[in-house]
Amino acid sequence: MKNITLDTTIQQVLRKFPFTQKFFSSKNMYCNICSCKKHETIYLAAINYGHDPKQFLEELKEFISNYDKSKKG
Repeated sequence: MKNITLDTTIQQVLRKFPFTQKFFSSKNMYCNICSCKKHETIYLAAINYGHDPKQFLEELKEFISNYDKSKKG
């Protein structure tokens, strides 16, 4: 998760963490079906949807971390 940065593409996130579809959907971002996911970075996606990029990245990382914790029991 440390390797996710503002320059990471949406597609890279979705490939490594498919469950993040739920996170993006909760932000009214349907990145899993958008063709832009191949080249759009987290930074650009956050800006395009009116989110603060740094806060958005932290929320995404927290979502992934919480998901991992819930799977460990």
